[in-house]
Amino acid sequence: MDNNRGSVSIEAAIALPMFLFTMLFLAYVSEISAVRATVYEGCIETAEYMAEYVYLANNISEDENLLNDALTAGTLLVRFNEYVDNDALLEKYVVGGKNGVSFLGSSLPDDHGYIDLEIRYFVHIDIPLINGFTHMYKEHIRQRAYLGSAALQSETEEEEDRYVFVAKNGVVYHTTRSCTYLSPDIQVMSKTGAAGSGYTPCEYCGAQAGDSVYVTGSGSRYHSSKQCSRLMRTVERKKLSEVNLPPCSKCGD
Repeated sequence: MDNNRGSVSIEAAIALPMFLFTMLFLAYVSEISAVRATVYEGCIETAEYMAEYVYLANNISEDENLLNDALTAGTLLVRFNEYVDNDALLEKYVVGGKNGVSFLGSSLPDDHGYIDLEIRYFVHIDIPLINGFTHMYKEHIRQRAYLGSAALQSETEEEEDRYVFVAKNGVVYHTTRSCTYLSPDIQVMSKTGAAGSGYTPCEYCGAQAGDSVYVTGSGSRYHSSKQCSRLMRTVERKKLSEVNLPPCSKCGD
């Protein structure tokens, strides 16, 4: 009997740390996903701004130096800082915070009228019992500049070539990533109330849920963190010519 008790104690001593480590790992994966989504959305808005700026530089001022000055890595970072949504998340995990995002290597419109943004940043997470985790992430955004009458294609072709945003299982397309219809309607509920309404724990963050949790009207899981990647809608950037959907009633044409 004593041997059995000893065996159970040893198994518990091994299993509990492994369980806690797994939960901690899943929580960090969720946080990293949220960081990457935040950076990417800020960069998309920066690319759209530059696409509009190219039009102004080429068709209004006709000053090449103005365009060259606008597309420096430092200027891009300033614009990114204006558009990024979750400052606290980046300050917590990105080395250098918002200013730790590098745009070195980004280029002016090429012969086909595209702006290339090269983005690099380091994510650091302090993990108990080890020195922590640091990894560099890269993003590449290719945005067609708004060239107006100087474009290489006809107006009809340009219209079909412009980029729009489509949510997974969406029924309309959006002209801007910041459209509020692309953001889920997140509500706060008590954990007991959420369970009573049929919500089950999120496989990524549900285990850390306290008395209050986050849910969406169309979802089936409750979440302990509002930044959980599972709360964010999957949005794709596509050419309008590839999308067979009507425009959004709020941001569409």
